[in-house]
Amino acid sequence: MAKQELTCEDVLKELRAKQYRPIYYLMGEESYYIDLIADYIAENVLNETEKEFNQTVVYGADVDVSTIINAAKRYPMMCEHQVVIVKEAQAIRNIEELAFYLQKPLTSTILVICHKHGTLDRRKKLAAEIEKRGVLFESKKIKEAQLPAFISSYMKRKGIDMEPKATAMLSDFVGSDLSRLTGELEKLIITLPPNQKRITPEQIEKNI
Repeated sequence: MAKQELTCEDVLKELRAKQYRPIYYLMGEESYYIDLIADYIAENVLNETEKEFNQTVVYGADVDVSTIINAAKRYPMMCEHQVVIVKEAQAIRNIEELAFYLQKPLTSTILVICHKHGTLDRRKKLAAEIEKRGVLFESKKIKEAQLPAFISSYMKRKGIDMEPKATAMLSDFVGSDLSRLTGELEKLIITLPPNQKRITPEQIEKNI
């Protein structure tokens, strides 16, 4: 039986329950979900004082695999975990070498790899090691037909109702780039008059 693909909500649910894995490899064409998970970890695992010594953010263009492994092998200072976030990991050469570290990762380290606009070859050893011990999450582009449902549930979480015509207009206008779409939705929320909890087609025309 094929293994069930993890959704963004599955990963966030575990994180909210403080069930942490030694590695989160976030990859794919849709940046929005990669950022959502990485930002949640960056903001919520450590408190502000702990972050000072135990949270490291690096960029793929500035580091190599051995730098990442050395960072991951450090022990946290005066707290339970350290967080290492690697952004733009698609720029790293020989990322496969990370497989050696993952054979015996430190459980006190939460290593987050953000690999945008592409995916890891699932047939390689690295993918197998990640799936054994951590999270291998693929963030796929949303289909046009799924946009209205995405918009409705996003706004519902913010306590705002959106008329179906307004939803259709917005998805037609913005398209399926979720980072841009959520930016436009946040803009709409800000422009709502006080006490108004419903977005109409007129507001879309006026503001977008």
